Amino acid sequence: MAVIILAVVSAGATSHVRIVRLSYQDGNVQMSRGTGQGLERAILNSPVVEGSSVVTGSDGLAEVEFENNSSVRLGGATDVNFRQLLINDAGEKVNEVELVRGTMYFDTRSSKDNVYRVIASDRTFNVQRNSQVRFIMNGDQVEVSVTNGEAQLQSNAELVKIKRNDTLTLDATTPAGFVLARGVDSLPLDRWNNERAAYQSAYSYNNTGYGSSSMAGYGYQDLAYYGGFMNVPGYGLAWQPYGAASWMGWNPYIAGAWAFTPGFGYAWASAYPWGWLPFHYGAWGFSPGIGWFWAPGSSMGNGGVVTNWQATAPVVKGPAGFVAPVPPTTPVAGSGSSVMVGRIGRTPAYIPGGPMPPNFASVIDHSSIIGMTTPTNAAMGAGGSASGARNSRTANLGASRPATATGSTFATPGTGSTGASFNHANSGMGANRSGHVFAAPAAPTRMSPGYSAPWAPDFAGSGASSQGFGTPMHSSGGVSHSTGSSGTGHSATGTHPK
Repeated sequence: MAVIILAVVSAGATSHVRIVRLSYQDGNVQMSRGTGQGLERAILNSPVVEGSSVVTGSDGLAEVEFENNSSVRLGGATDVNFRQLLINDAGEKVNEVELVRGTMYFDTRSSKDNVYRVIASDRTFNVQRNSQVRFIMNGDQVEVSVTNGEAQLQSNAELVKIKRNDTLTLDATTPAGFVLARGVDSLPLDRWNNERAAYQSAYSYNNTGYGSSSMAGYGYQDLAYYGGFMNVPGYGLAWQPYGAASWMGWNPYIAGAWAFTPGFGYAWASAYPWGWLPFHYGAWGFSPGIGWFWAPGSSMGNGGVVTNWQATAPVVKGPAGFVAPVPPTTPVAGSGSSVMVGRIGRTPAYIPGGPMPPNFASVIDHSSIIGMTTPTNAAMGAGGSASGARNSRTANLGASRPATATGSTFATPGTGSTGASFNHANSGMGANRSGHVFAAPAAPTRMSPGYSAPWAPDFAGSGASSQGFGTPMHSSGGVSHSTGSSGTGHSATGTHPK
């Protein structure tokens, strides 16, 4: 039996250091990887550490995912600084995020050992577990809207509760004044936030029938969407991205970047949406009859707690002639720039034969979003009234609501043949029927040690079996995936991001 030996760097052993990931980006997004570092082009799946900043352009969207699937999502023209990402002496994970400007959503999960705080205009807000909160900051004005759960404003040693369907508006120039009113104004950007949350819930947070019951954590939803698990002799449970077995010459490190990460040197940032867990836990292997696969080993044990983070997952057994990737030399002092590998476009890479990344941004009504993601001046402050603030917001944002909030961008799973191929349809709001840009997970059948879906990828690249040891989450039949992205070509050259 082959034994996977992992040379790991434990995040918990480095003075409470935590590492989260840039889980989504679209359009112009930049990132500072630590305190004092300048901005450079953001790379999908880059590690985010304490002191990192993420900045979006007017057309930019971004998402940072924490270990328990909680997420911070950024709209256009938004600047967010991750002030604290640590584990305190009580064992709690502290997530303190500063909104410098723009629109940010905080989607928190139910983990009891997490603390969520937002700093906006020098005011502190606590976000409770299992909450969805939208923060908008424009100059000195802050608007906090709760669509689920609860947030709290720390005000003069008191906690002002902002409950579900409440909106609090304040101005930093009038510290004693704020308006708390019922109702949450709708923004076009809300649909994108809701679509990302729905994808995450469908494929990770609410998904208990895939791979192994011990598999969980950030990036898990992308494993469920883009690949399937199987049992590999000598390795046990292993995962493979759809399409990888039929792409001759493909290897896991064909497209991405070496991202300099303070405290860890250069870490691999994969250009594939699924490229977080397989490149920082476990190890990669290759079998002539199967192709490339990722074996998580024991890194996913302990009830789904992900441990033993490593800057780059090793390759324990590659095909003949494969040369393992080598990161750039870490600077003796200071920081280093990211080094690109392959031709990395502005859209995620994908493997032909597998699902193309859904176009999540397609749900936004761009015709009315300009100027509508930041609050307008409302009647507020010590002399303002709740009704005045609410009426002002309604008047200014009424035109920003999409004419139709129920447009369908979901690709309904097919029920016909068992061909394991994907019909990569162009994104079309009216072409699909079920309300999402991503395909719904099919209900798998429990097996041991994994699960089996009605069809499995054919690892010889010649079609699909009607029943097999792979466990894709998609239904039988041809699945149509909406997308606005295009394929990415690859080369082996390394370049610095522009």
